[in-house]
Amino acid sequence: MRSYPDLTSILGLMAIFFAVFFGISIEAHSISDLLIFFWGKGVWAAWFIVIGGTIAATFTAFTWGQFSAVIKILTRSFFSTKKYNNLQLIENFTEYARRIRREGVRVMEQVIDEVEHPYMKRGLRAVADGLDYEAVERILDAELAVIQERHAVGQKIFDFGAMCAPSFGLVGAVSGLIRTLINLEDPSKVGPGVALAFVSTFYGILLAYGLFTPIKNKLEMKHSEEMVTLLLIREGVLALTKGEPHIVVEEKLKGYVTGKEREALERRAAA
Repeated sequence: MRSYPDLTSILGLMAIFFAVFFGISIEAHSISDLLIFFWGKGVWAAWFIVIGGTIAATFTAFTWGQFSAVIKILTRSFFSTKKYNNLQLIENFTEYARRIRREGVRVMEQVIDEVEHPYMKRGLRAVADGLDYEAVERILDAELAVIQERHAVGQKIFDFGAMCAPSFGLVGAVSGLIRTLINLEDPSKVGPGVALAFVSTFYGILLAYGLFTPIKNKLEMKHSEEMVTLLLIREGVLALTKGEPHIVVEEKLKGYVTGKEREALERRAAA
């Protein structure tokens, strides 16, 4: 399915790191003052502790199949697939109800190939096959549960990362302070220890609240939007299974759209 960039995710992430970088650069008197946050012995150690530790902990907490899907999950966060028009879906189900009343459930075989949404296609196939209400409901609910679980895994991965990053930042901070206390008699070794302490905390917080948490929230929002469409489809398919009149089907499905969308639907019906 065709995808397109999610501008709010891309621009938002760019804005976060620009704001941090710009804020650091304001007080920097030279390039070396700026690069101290991104390059140097203390920074390298912070990278290994915070980034490496977070990745390793996440790898430990999830299965290989779940962890290996991170790239696909990131793609879902920064790119959006085609968004189905809920108003059009309502109109389609209303028309299907009319046709079933006139021609019977077998008429669904003629429209299945025109349906793009896989969940909707699966439901209409069950209707066309003449399955009873309970069987259709079980099919739809089983697939819905799988979709919900798949989406939940992506959210859990980034939620876990957001929890781990500050913790490993604290590990780096404690490590840096211990190194500083051990080398108090040698001023040349104090600087890297202090840098490790503060830079680890810096990276832990930045990763948690500048990357992992926003991605997790975006995944939750996209999941919520998709669930509205899926529940609308479920309700529509079950209404067709019961052979409900098209007016009842339409009124039921209107509960899944906003007030403005209902008004738009009524204007389109009156036109």
